[in-house]
Amino acid sequence: MDKRGAFLYKTRMLGETSFVESLYYVPEAGWTHCAFSILRAGKVVAAADYRVVRASHAGQDVLYCLSGAGVVETLGQRLEVRPGQLVWIANEWPHAHLADPRAPWTLLWFRLDGPNPAAVREKLFGNATPRVAILDGANILSWFERLFSVMRGRQLGVDLRLNCLASEFLTIIDQARAGSAAPGMPAALALIVAAMHADLNRPWGADELSAVTNLSASQTRRLFRKHLRTSPRQWLLRERLMQAQSLIIHNNEPLAGIAEKCGFCDVYHFSREFKRSIGVSPAAWRRSELGAGVGRRR
Repeated sequence: MDKRGAFLYKTRMLGETSFVESLYYVPEAGWTHCAFSILRAGKVVAAADYRVVRASHAGQDVLYCLSGAGVVETLGQRLEVRPGQLVWIANEWPHAHLADPRAPWTLLWFRLDGPNPAAVREKLFGNATPRVAILDGANILSWFERLFSVMRGRQLGVDLRLNCLASEFLTIIDQARAGSAAPGMPAALALIVAAMHADLNRPWGADELSAVTNLSASQTRRLFRKHLRTSPRQWLLRERLMQAQSLIIHNNEPLAGIAEKCGFCDVYHFSREFKRSIGVSPAAWRRSELGAGVGRRR
C-alpha cells in the first residue's frame, strides 16, 4: 500500500469534525440519465457533535464505518452502525446520520447518482434494513482508494471509470448481502438451480423442489431470496422466457409449440408473460429480431 492510500486506515480523535478527504465531481451533461456516476466522496473523522439532517437530497449516500459508532435514520428506521458495517441511505426520504458522542465514528462515504439509484437500492436490499456487514474489509478499502484516486486525477475517461467503480461496488454489496466475500451459491441452491435448468418444462412445485435437496419449501424460498434476489417461480419464469427467445430465433416452430416446450400452459399464457417481461409480443419480437423480409413461420 502506498502513502497515498495509507490515510484510509488512520483514525484520530479530534475536538471538531475533520474532513480528511472531500472530493466532488460533475458528470458530463446527460451522463446520469444513462449510466452511474459518483458525485461526492470522502473521509470524515467525526467529532462528538457531528450530525447531518436532511428532508431529501439528490442521489443516494452510502456510509462505511471504519471505527467508532453512530446512528443512521433512513426509511423510518434508526440504525446503529458499528465498524465494518455499511449503510445505504435513501436520500429521497427524510434522513439523518450522527456520531455516537461517546465514540464518534470515522466514515468513508460517497454519493451515487444515475438512472434510478433508489431502484437499485431496493433491488439489493428489498424490504430488509439497508445495512450490511462487509466481510472483506480490505476489499472495500481498496475500492475507496481507487475511487479517490480517480476523482483526484481527473484523467480522460473519468465518467466511464466511475461507472465501472459503481458497478463493482454494487457487486461488493450483493456478495456481502449473500454472506460471501466471493461469487457463488450454496451447494443446495446450486443443485436446485441445476435441476430446474435441466428441465424447464417441468412444473417444479414446492414438493418437487424439496425432493432435490430435502429442504423445506420455506428454506428453499429463503435461499432464492438471499442469494438470487427472487423467488423460485420468478427464477423459473425468466429462464423459460430466455429459452423461448432462443427457440423463437433459431426454430421455425410456431409459437404454440415453443410455449409448450418451455413449460407454459398455452400460447396465451406464454404471450402474456412474454409481453409483460419483454415489452412486446413474441410474434412482434420475432419479426424485430429477424428483420423485415426474413421468411419464418409465426
